[in-house]
Amino acid sequence: MRAAPVPVELLGALLLLLPSALGDTKPLTPASIRGLNPALYDRYEPGSGVAFTCLDGSRSIPWSALNDDYCDCPDGSDEPGTSACEGVVGATFYCKNEGHIPGVILSSRVNDGICDPECCDGSDEWASGACPNRCFEIGKEYRAQREAELKTRKTGAKIRGTYVKWATGERKRLEDELEKKRAEVLQREVEVERARIALERTEARSKEELEKRKGSPLYTTLLTHRSALTRLRARTSRLEKELEALHNILDELSKGYNPNYQDMAVKAAVVGYGELLNPPQADGTDGTDVKVEEGSEQVGIEDRELDELERKDLEGVLLADLEGMETEAVDNEAGLLWKIDEYIPDALYDSWETVRDLAIEWMIKLGIVGKGAKSGGATTSDGPHVAAAKEAHRELSNQLNRLNNDVRSAQETWAKLSGNEFGRDGEWKKLDGTCVDKVSGDYTYEVCFFGRATQRSNKDSSSNFLGSFTSWNPHAQAGTDEYYTQQLYLNGAKCWNGPMRSATVDLSCGTTNALLSVSEPEKCEYRFKVTSPALCYPVEEGGGASSGAAGVKAEL
Repeated sequence: MRAAPVPVELLGALLLLLPSALGDTKPLTPASIRGLNPALYDRYEPGSGVAFTCLDGSRSIPWSALNDDYCDCPDGSDEPGTSACEGVVGATFYCKNEGHIPGVILSSRVNDGICDPECCDGSDEWASGACPNRCFEIGKEYRAQREAELKTRKTGAKIRGTYVKWATGERKRLEDELEKKRAEVLQREVEVERARIALERTEARSKEELEKRKGSPLYTTLLTHRSALTRLRARTSRLEKELEALHNILDELSKGYNPNYQDMAVKAAVVGYGELLNPPQADGTDGTDVKVEEGSEQVGIEDRELDELERKDLEGVLLADLEGMETEAVDNEAGLLWKIDEYIPDALYDSWETVRDLAIEWMIKLGIVGKGAKSGGATTSDGPHVAAAKEAHRELSNQLNRLNNDVRSAQETWAKLSGNEFGRDGEWKKLDGTCVDKVSGDYTYEVCFFGRATQRSNKDSSSNFLGSFTSWNPHAQAGTDEYYTQQLYLNGAKCWNGPMRSATVDLSCGTTNALLSVSEPEKCEYRFKVTSPALCYPVEEGGGASSGAAGVKAEL
């Protein structure tokens, strides 16, 4: 009769007690200690010591107490292969996983009857042997997946390399442009200052000439006539008011006059008022077909004409050149240059604008165009020389402002390329404004890098603004690889009865720039998954960086 087989649990317990029965037997090598992480092998070398010292240095125990399923060390370092120290923070079990990558789990998971994926060799359930070694199959599948990822990364890294090369060229171009523009700014500042001084001198000379001409007899006569005109208009206005009052009195008198009343003075006044209203004609009748000799008719003057005479710019008259008529004609021709704008095609407008401004500038400098020239949509009463000086100063100032704006823009772009805004190597600058889209249900979603995210209806073409680029991953340190794995597009259109729309873009390595999927985990808060070669960093020599250990469970 055969003896009953010994239970596996009992056999494991006997194996644990065997070292104690044999005394303080030292382990042959650290590698023979179950569950020990190779990183700690040097701390478990038997050497010449007669006892094992806990890693925290708190106490020493016999070598036979290692992995005896009893927690002797406060830090759990004496039980790397059992769950005896499961309550100790940091106590872990190391799985060798030969044929795959090593793994680490919490000590509390050892011999719990569950096959942990981190230990594909089943070594975490050594007491029962319930978990088979599946590392060969898992490792094969993992290596195939890694090979595919490596191939994608290598291809994507080549494309990313072109982005980096372009960014390097763009940075060099901006540096050269900045150097050139700054030199132009310095030169233009000198020209503007010279133009300002020339303008002040021209205005001073013009003012001096004006004051000189004000002392001429002609100007004095004009001022005398204007003063007389003003006084005459004031007297005429007063007489008109008095005449109107007299008319009112006589009108009332004629209406209430009694012909039978024998007051000859009153009668004479009424008769005279009637004749004033209806003067007798040349033929003795009161008809209207009376011929008037040519040249005897007196033409009246309107208040509008008198107003114009009083407002006449006498100083402008003094500054008028003898060639004023000719200048005015040429000014009209210069005005035609502006009207031609309406007929120039868009493709040729920039070239035409340069030619037009240059032509008008020289016409002003030569004194051909004066007060009739267009200047900011308004005319000027300055003399030709002052107008030319003002136009030259204005044009140079505008050129200086444009140069300063160009310098600021180039500096901002260069700073972004040299900082973290466009990636650690500037690779994202190539994709600035590049858009990717995806049809999902009734909508087409689109995100333009560093621009906007939108949602367009496939039914009526209406669209919703989901937000504009705000930042990279706010939960990662700027400049790290993780920092560039996410973009935030915030402050979109307000959602009905909800928050402002927003989109979080999760980025990963891919051979193309593509929007793979769209989800809405929260109301009006969208999640985009996007691939881009910009995330495919160069593969390290020797086959690329290892993904490392599978990691400890989330409870750690």
